[in-house]
Amino acid sequence: MAEEPRAAMTGRSDGASQDPVDWTLRIPNRLELLTTVRALVGSTCDLHGVEGDPREELLLAVSELVNNSIEHVRGPGPDGAHEVELRFGISGGTAVGTVRDRGEGAVAQGTFDGAAVPGLDDDRGRGLYLIKAYVDEIRVSALPGEGTEIRFVKRVGGDGGGP
Repeated sequence: MAEEPRAAMTGRSDGASQDPVDWTLRIPNRLELLTTVRALVGSTCDLHGVEGDPREELLLAVSELVNNSIEHVRGPGPDGAHEVELRFGISGGTAVGTVRDRGEGAVAQGTFDGAAVPGLDDDRGRGLYLIKAYVDEIRVSALPGEGTEIRFVKRVGGDGGGP
C-alpha cells in the first residue's frame, strides 16, 4: 500500500539566513492543506501580536502564494505531484517567508512586477495583484534543476513580540 502524503514541520531555526524562522512546513501539492497553512500563519501572528489589517493581509498573501505553487506548478511525481515548502517567521515588526516548490510552471519575477489591477469581469488572475499589494517586498528566484523560491517581506509594525 502506498504511503499517504503528509505534512512535516520543524521549529525555530538559527540557520545562516538572517530571516526570522518560526517554522518550516513541507506539504504535498494538495489544496485542502491550505487550511493548515492559514492556521499556522494566523497562530504565528497571534503569538507575535500581529493583528488587524497586517494579519489579514499576510493570511491572504501567503494563501495565494502557496495556492499558486500547488495549482500552477507541475512536479516530477505522478500526475505532476510535488512538495511545497513554506518557511515563515516574525521578528522586530517584520514578517518574512519563503515558498519553495519543486517543479516547472512557477511564476517569474517579471510577472509580479507587471501584475496589474484585474478587470471586474475577470474570474481569475487576482492572486498576483493581491500578493503584490499586500507585501512590501517580493523576490522570485529560479532554482535550476529544482524549482522556484519566492521570498516575501511584510512590515507588520510593533516590536514583533513572541519568542
